[in-house]
Amino acid sequence: MFQDITTAMSQFYRPKVPTLMLNVAFHENRVFSGDHLIGRVLLDLSDADAVIHEFILEARGYGKTGWVNIHTDKIYETEKDYLNSITSLTASGSSVISPGRHQFPFQIPIPPDCPTSYESQFGTIRYTLTVRVTTNSEVTNATQTFPFYVFTKSFFDDFPSGLLKPMENKDEVDFTVCALPFGTVRSKIAVARVAYCLGETIDVHAFISNRTRKALKQCTLQLMLKTTYEAMSRYEHVNEKKLQEQTIEQKSLGKVKPRTDITFQNCLLKIPELAPPTRYNRNIGEPYIIALSYVIRFTASPGVETELPIVVTTHGYRESYQNSKAHY
Repeated sequence: MFQDITTAMSQFYRPKVPTLMLNVAFHENRVFSGDHLIGRVLLDLSDADAVIHEFILEARGYGKTGWVNIHTDKIYETEKDYLNSITSLTASGSSVISPGRHQFPFQIPIPPDCPTSYESQFGTIRYTLTVRVTTNSEVTNATQTFPFYVFTKSFFDDFPSGLLKPMENKDEVDFTVCALPFGTVRSKIAVARVAYCLGETIDVHAFISNRTRKALKQCTLQLMLKTTYEAMSRYEHVNEKKLQEQTIEQKSLGKVKPRTDITFQNCLLKIPELAPPTRYNRNIGEPYIIALSYVIRFTASPGVETELPIVVTTHGYRESYQNSKAHY
């Protein structure tokens, strides 16, 4: 008797097993702005009586920035939508799908002004694809969300032609009244051009003239990503900006002896394939809440620093890119 009651209770409280499973296979692991997000929805169904009332894809992209000013306790936060589209994978009205695995291809246009996916402490830009299936039974209802990654498509042609010419930046520090007695340090960093593609290697030349009586130590070249966040105060509705710096690649150069001039040649800094491309405000339209820029920075101890801004794009020339797409 007790065994029969236990069996009955276990049947009553047994959790419902889903009879519909969802997955998404993207054609590429990243999509460029202005292109299409292409893929297939994979649907596994084991319920022969399931009737699908709604089968939709919701693509969404949004950005957030926010922080608290530790000196004033003011809260700054901003949200912005970049993508919000809904696509139906079935015809209007209810439809019956036989048990088994089914594939539903999709193509969703990504607006050309969508910014690159980004994750950080003070701001994020995220893109998700939500698959939602509503049926005649709660057991076969399903909703799954899948992240995807967007890169802002950019070319050399999008920037002034002067960025493709050699560029250098000079600086001079006078240590006469500082820790280093009676002397100056002159520094110069130079590159063959300012614009580069993701995955390219930057060949940097650094010239250092140490006219002081002490050695310069910890000489380093760095590829730096500068992120500028913009958000609005919660109550005053006033915008404020915050700057964050991140070292992407660096090369140690050693030290420079006193009263010595030295040139560091063929210092190679590689731009990662998945680094976010340059994105900065050009006073056109609405300002970005997250702006990205790059610099090559030379530093030495004590107190020597020189920067040279560079531009990182996803592609080279637009014509070469279009020809390569036409070829394939």
